[in-house]
Amino acid sequence: MKRLLFALALFVPLAGCGHMEAHQAMLRPAEAPTSHPVELYMADQPLPQRAFYEIAFVQAIGFGGDAHPEDVAKALTDKAGSLGCDAVVRTFIDLGYARAHASGVCVKYIGAGPAAPPPNLPADHGKNPPPPNASRPSALPKQENIPSSTPGTGNAR
Repeated sequence: MKRLLFALALFVPLAGCGHMEAHQAMLRPAEAPTSHPVELYMADQPLPQRAFYEIAFVQAIGFGGDAHPEDVAKALTDKAGSLGCDAVVRTFIDLGYARAHASGVCVKYIGAGPAAPPPNLPADHGKNPPPPNASRPSALPKQENIPSSTPGTGNAR
């Protein structure tokens, strides 16, 4: 019983730390996983100066503590590497309150070419701010006096 309580006490604080999801939409069959680092080209960077073909659309979504540009960029390149890609091009990274999303096109090079420039990731703003105070007064409509005529006055029909 003590071991069970110890295990619960150890793992319960880790439950809300965040997690990462990575997905792909295949355009052609995957190839053998790559053993070298996958290059990352942001949408505002020029495309690689070598011939390539597209293998899949890839995306990564980070939640909570994993909602940082570096985390989703790494998850994106890890997913692309597992599909046999050499680079991820046209990459977009969106940062939200407690979620980060990255997507791009996973490509395989046909021939040799120059090395890729380093990606220009969006700035990380650090930890997410705390949620707004839940003890705010609720928004109630204002009561307004509606002008009305008293009985016996006004235009009766």
